[in-house]
Amino acid sequence: MKKQLFILFASLYFPCFFAQEISILKYSNKPIHARGIAVKGNYIFLGNNNGEVIRYNLKNGKSKSLNPKDTFPEIRDLALHKNSIYAMQSADCSIILMFNRFGNSMKIIHLITMELNPQLFLDGMAIENKEAFVMGDPVGNEFSLYHSSNLRHWKEITPPLPSFTGEAGFAASGSTVQISNGIYYFVSGGDKSRFFMSKDKGQTWIQSELPFKNSQASGAFSLAMKDTNNGIVVGGDYLAPNSNEHVCFITKDGGITWSAPTIGPFGYRSCVYYTDGVYYSCGTNGIDYSKDNGTTWIQLSHENCFSICSDTEYVYASSTNGRIIRISKLGNKE
Repeated sequence: MKKQLFILFASLYFPCFFAQEISILKYSNKPIHARGIAVKGNYIFLGNNNGEVIRYNLKNGKSKSLNPKDTFPEIRDLALHKNSIYAMQSADCSIILMFNRFGNSMKIIHLITMELNPQLFLDGMAIENKEAFVMGDPVGNEFSLYHSSNLRHWKEITPPLPSFTGEAGFAASGSTVQISNGIYYFVSGGDKSRFFMSKDKGQTWIQSELPFKNSQASGAFSLAMKDTNNGIVVGGDYLAPNSNEHVCFITKDGGITWSAPTIGPFGYRSCVYYTDGVYYSCGTNGIDYSKDNGTTWIQLSHENCFSICSDTEYVYASSTNGRIIRISKLGNKE
């Protein structure tokens, strides 16, 4: 796919911004978007709403479909481990697809059904080394939680973790879950919004209530823990994307307490991402960043974006109509 590149300097349009290089990469001519995005080496991988997993080559701007027939329901999350890509499908028959050798085999080499209940809907997936953690909507007032220590054999986490009526996860960017230094994290939303942390692979959970507005369309959509003490959750109400009330909260004590920023993101946000001392968030009306641990946010772009990843030089946000927004990193490394 021919790469369409546009260099914009935010300071031309927004004098309060630092000069920043933003470009648009075109990975598909289809009217599709990706809620799952990951990058490694010269490739960006995208899991799209038409069920297609696409590999985009950053060197030559060409794209390759790893599953040419769009036979799968929407892909909601992607994760990488060494040279394999794991794609999380969310539907009545939710599964995880695995492609080897960066997808060069052009076939799915492993299929995980996890003895699924037909009602199961997966929301997010995280992989650290060979440890994997998957969270799905509650079934029978219990969260659907699975994990693996070898990425091939999966087990349901027990004992079950109860949920409240109307509480669930949002599969907006796959970032409702995280593994960091072996600690499992996830967040919920809806009629109840909570933060969960487990240091023993789900045997026990520490939890706290998140101060989001409670409704079926609102709550926590994404989590980024910088370290064991500091982290940010974002979300809001996706039916009111321009409202900046109750869209971001910060913790400095490992998720026990949460506070609002001084200047928050500029609307509903589906993803928050941390890299090199900077938090980035994205949603329906744009991309923001914070260089002071989430206290104040500055808007970088007004593009509708879904999910974020990064390499050593750039931050990538998946957008509408087969596009990727590429932003040169803001630095501020710690």
